[in-house]
Amino acid sequence: MTQQSGFTFDDPDSRTRSKGLEVVYAKMENVGQFDLNLFGGFTSLRALTYTPSIPMIFNLLKNFDYDDFECIFGHNGILRRDAADILAFQTAIDEKINAGFVGVKGLPEERRKIIYNRAANGAARFYVVKDAIAHAKIYLLERQGLRRVIVGSANLSETAFSGRQAETLVAFDNDDAAWEHYSRQYRAVQEIATNRLALREKPIPVEILPLEETPALKEAQTSESGIAIYVPTEQDEEAQYSIPRVLATVEHIRPSRQQALAGERPDRSGNLRLVPRVVREMVRISKARQNDDGPKTFLSYNGRNFTLSGNDLNLNPNPDDVKSDVAAWLEFFGNYENGFVGDVPRLQQDYFTFMCWFYFAPMMCDLRNAALRQNRFSFDQPMFAVLYGESNCGKSSLIETLMASMFSHPRIVETRYFTPGNLRSLQESYKRFPVVFDDVTRDRFSRHAPEIIKDETISYSEYPCFALSMNAEARAFPDEIIKRCLMIYTRTSLPGNDPASRRRLQRSVADIRGRITTALYSEYLRRVRQKLESTPSLDMENLDALEFSSTELCCIFQENLSVGAKLPGWCSPMTLDEYQRRAFERPRRILENLIHPDKYTRDRVPPAGAWTISGNMVIVGVEQMAHRRTREDIPDWILEDTASVSGQLAMKRDLLEEFLTRRVRRTRKFLGLI
Repeated sequence: MTQQSGFTFDDPDSRTRSKGLEVVYAKMENVGQFDLNLFGGFTSLRALTYTPSIPMIFNLLKNFDYDDFECIFGHNGILRRDAADILAFQTAIDEKINAGFVGVKGLPEERRKIIYNRAANGAARFYVVKDAIAHAKIYLLERQGLRRVIVGSANLSETAFSGRQAETLVAFDNDDAAWEHYSRQYRAVQEIATNRLALREKPIPVEILPLEETPALKEAQTSESGIAIYVPTEQDEEAQYSIPRVLATVEHIRPSRQQALAGERPDRSGNLRLVPRVVREMVRISKARQNDDGPKTFLSYNGRNFTLSGNDLNLNPNPDDVKSDVAAWLEFFGNYENGFVGDVPRLQQDYFTFMCWFYFAPMMCDLRNAALRQNRFSFDQPMFAVLYGESNCGKSSLIETLMASMFSHPRIVETRYFTPGNLRSLQESYKRFPVVFDDVTRDRFSRHAPEIIKDETISYSEYPCFALSMNAEARAFPDEIIKRCLMIYTRTSLPGNDPASRRRLQRSVADIRGRITTALYSEYLRRVRQKLESTPSLDMENLDALEFSSTELCCIFQENLSVGAKLPGWCSPMTLDEYQRRAFERPRRILENLIHPDKYTRDRVPPAGAWTISGNMVIVGVEQMAHRRTREDIPDWILEDTASVSGQLAMKRDLLEEFLTRRVRRTRKFLGLI
């Protein structure tokens, strides 16, 4: 039974929902455990899902042989909900669904071809909304003798159906009233408010997908009367709190869509009319801008002004905004004391060190160029920084908040573009704008990063620093990487069994990010620019970037504290020498454990887990299976490869003692110490 609610919306131009929110009154029969087979055994599935989960869709296609499959992607939570957002969202989903046919894991090639052919001949169809209105989750399944309706809060995603988050699902079997009601809702969206996604033999990255290939614009080009995109006139206040990964893609390509729209605006009813003439003009504008190099994401400095993507940065911020930003950052770092487990003070200090490096990153190329002009090695100007450690340690939120405080909102490059060729292209196009990759795998880093990290021959006067976050295990990176990068490793994190703390911190971070402005960074840039301009060129090569940046940032924090407040311990200057000593803390701990006094033996061939001294060498016995791993954990300049054999590692005693800053002795009497 369906009744009309007495509460109505002032939204008369919406074409896919009634003016009043409808309520379905139902009676519960029983409760069962969810199983994916709830979707199995049917010949037809039509799905309307709020957020796109390509892996889940291909999981269904892989396991169940639907004669007819249809899925609509609808989203409004993260978008500003104007026409440019809708076009950008369509482009992002177009790429993801096409890439899914190539990148779905665990799918035999024969099965992949079957699914692809079903999509190619129309048995599997995909649609994307052109109106920012589809929030419902509706699944309509049908076979002979059974029609099933599934509704609730759960999107068509592995996360939603896993049980790891609170979701609701309600199923109606052979309920004619429910089938008619939800089928009507589904048809209203599918027939009026969507565009069909085209299937391609190869996916096209969003950055180079022709504008005319956007689903809504393709439809507009073939329609004599054009189409209308419904853009609500009021913004959803809750939208700012929903930040799925697709936001990064939408934000990345949104500017080109906005510029292509030129002066086109919705009418008073919120409808933007796209007719063939308008689409042709949009395509012409888009291609013209591609041919004349703009717009791009870049940061440049001409010795007087910083230019962000063609616009001069304002380096005269409001003092009250600077004070507010300082308070927000103190609150941000204070959050680590609310639920994080481990060495929290160390985490705070390390993350502040990263903040100082990241803020200075646009000027790092100047220091590096000055050093290279004098034929000096550039270890003291690290162009790469790596935040790595366990999950739930706040790496991504730190980087995203830093970028928001510098450039208004995060700009994250998709991890799949982390290749030497792309890194070099980004060096040229981004100029001084920091390049950020989130969640880079250890394998991808090992295959692609060393080549460009070790490259000393950059042919541009302006080029960016690179910041990476990794969920990497606690193993040492090669020495050649550690020496050239700012490596921040942490084991301090939020425990996985405390979802309440995680939600509380996520709300706090979202609130802080909503309040933070670019004022603090503008003030920082103003001061740094003035000091660098007065620094003689011969001194630039000897400038400690980390000390310079952390000192300046601490001064700004100190000057903008509330009355009577004191700087916390983590907010203190840090030199590169101090950092580099800490960067090798982990291998020091490993070595101290390997040559612990209690493990000393007089045997010339030490067994696994023991060690001895032979002349100027320290010999450590290791398990055969652990030989390679242990070797990778020891700095390579300490190892004596010519004396290392199977089951043993030999180290140069003098270099080992220098690294540990202590003598290595035979007897237990001195406990290995002086």
